[in-house]
Amino acid sequence: MRLRSIIFWTLGVLAAVLVAAVAAVWFGGAPAVAWALRHPVSAAMGREIRLSGIAIHWGATTRIVVSDLHVANASWGSGPDMLAAKRAELDIVPQTLLWGPTRLPLLALDGAALLLETSKQGQKNWQIAAAASAPKKRGQFPFLQELKVSRGELTYRNGTTGATSVLEMTRLDFTAPDEAGPVAVRMDGAFQHLPLRFTAGGGPIAQLRQPQKPYPVKLDGFLGETHLVFDGTVAEPLDVNGLNLRLSMEGRRLDQIAGALGVPFPALPDFRGTSVLSGGDGDWKLQALSLSVGKSDLEGGLEADTRPKVPEVQMNLTSRHLDLADFKGLYGGEPAHASGSQPVVKPKGQVLPDTPIDTGKLPDINIDLSFDGTQVTPVAGAPIERVSLGLHLKNGELTLQPLHFEIAHGDVDIKSHFTPFTKKSAPRLSAEVDVRHLDLRELLQGSASKMLKESAGIVGGFAKIDSTGTSMHELASHMSGDAGFFMQNGQVSHLLEVLAPLDVLKALGVYISGDQPVPIDCAILRFALKDGVATAQTLLVNTRDTVVQGGGSLNFADESLDLTFTPLNKHFTLISLRAPISVHGTFAAPKYDIHAGVALARLGAAVVFPPAAVLTLVDQGLGDNNACSRAYAKQQPKGNPEPKPEAPQ
Repeated sequence: MRLRSIIFWTLGVLAAVLVAAVAAVWFGGAPAVAWALRHPVSAAMGREIRLSGIAIHWGATTRIVVSDLHVANASWGSGPDMLAAKRAELDIVPQTLLWGPTRLPLLALDGAALLLETSKQGQKNWQIAAAASAPKKRGQFPFLQELKVSRGELTYRNGTTGATSVLEMTRLDFTAPDEAGPVAVRMDGAFQHLPLRFTAGGGPIAQLRQPQKPYPVKLDGFLGETHLVFDGTVAEPLDVNGLNLRLSMEGRRLDQIAGALGVPFPALPDFRGTSVLSGGDGDWKLQALSLSVGKSDLEGGLEADTRPKVPEVQMNLTSRHLDLADFKGLYGGEPAHASGSQPVVKPKGQVLPDTPIDTGKLPDINIDLSFDGTQVTPVAGAPIERVSLGLHLKNGELTLQPLHFEIAHGDVDIKSHFTPFTKKSAPRLSAEVDVRHLDLRELLQGSASKMLKESAGIVGGFAKIDSTGTSMHELASHMSGDAGFFMQNGQVSHLLEVLAPLDVLKALGVYISGDQPVPIDCAILRFALKDGVATAQTLLVNTRDTVVQGGGSLNFADESLDLTFTPLNKHFTLISLRAPISVHGTFAAPKYDIHAGVALARLGAAVVFPPAAVLTLVDQGLGDNNACSRAYAKQQPKGNPEPKPEAPQ
């Protein structure tokens, strides 16, 4: 769609009305006007033209005033009218139609609605005779001195994707007092329901008609809560081509801007950025991009090709520092460093946020993103180093592969695939996470919490999940798959007191006199996930004197708990204060029951050991010759061992 086509299509319609008016004067009145519009003029344009009244004031400058104007849409269009206006007023200097350039002192539209759309097959409703007669060169542009639009609306609808953009113009004023003077534009309205206001300027109209010189433009305005500034030149302004514009923007809601452009985005904090916008005719480039979001920075470039049915975007970004607290909106949280409040949906008594992320427009754009980051600061804990990310959005499906980073002397690899709403299914997420040899003390040193800093151990784990939903709570409520967590040579210190009361911990044998925690030689947790319920397959905590064996399940749909923990003595004791524990209630308010007086079995009698398959996964997460393998490998039963599972990818 070209700006020239829009401008001259509108002028062409009004010129056709002028022809009808001349015919009316020549042949004698309103019947002739009606006949001319319904027959030769409409036939020539291929569209029916209707109006309720017309007035012509002849003179050196002739004024044409049309009431209740309607121009029919294409037969396949979504609405009956392509153009409708309660009142259209055009001033024209007649003799300039002969020797040019055409001089239009005024074009005013009140209550106008222009609908531009394409069909599913790519047909354009503005491709009619009036548009075909539009000037092909800048030198043919008319001298329009003043354009006024009040209560206007411009709608563009993509028939292939169904995406619709609406520009509402409460008031638009364009002035060019003389050919040598600068052009000035002022507008108040809204774009996609976001308030829009701006002032803009350009070179003189005479310069616009000089194709050998780029046309200078400048714009300063606000879209929603974002301040935008453009300053530079356009080689072909009527085709919006050959752009070379310095762009700067600053605001509170980058997600609002992205949403207005049809790209779903999570809530983000305050931002500011600069770039150079170049290209045109549907092929755009953002170069020298520098963007700050909260305390995070991004640099790089972007190329977008909007000519295919589904636009293609390629991004190459780097960062010196990303603060993940700025991106809590990705999982439904409230981002840090934001001056604007953004509500987080979390029902009373619920731990997991239920804020949905809009995925309805994902099919409207294809994206290839590569990202390399030097340092990433998590919400809590050690900084993440050497991040590499590949993100691909194609045909509405989002793939994250690979995402690799180093943290706390360990490695994390993540792969995921997300499919949004379809006619037959809800949004679906599949993901694989592989965590290897993380140093817990190093991981938590950046935390402000003393109890977290006192924790230690080497941890690893994996997760393979498949789920549906658009919020963190929905995804957790529907997930199925497999997950495991392993730790060796650990100490979780006062963190245990957050998880359970002190008397419960003593009953399990993980605290001794003086309330000092017992070191944990090994912890193995493996859960089978089915429809939002995580059922413990292996749950073992190995200390110097005790093995704690657990079982039960966690229900993420209603955030309820149903777990049991039984301490098993490694050594003979005359008196033991240890007792089984049951945990129920909810994630937000767990309840504990100590079953005192229950006779406890010795470890040997209980025959507790993890399956060989689990030990294989432990080796992958913690490394060879780890404390868990040393503690449990000798307990494996003789005979045919379990087949080794494939390593999480």
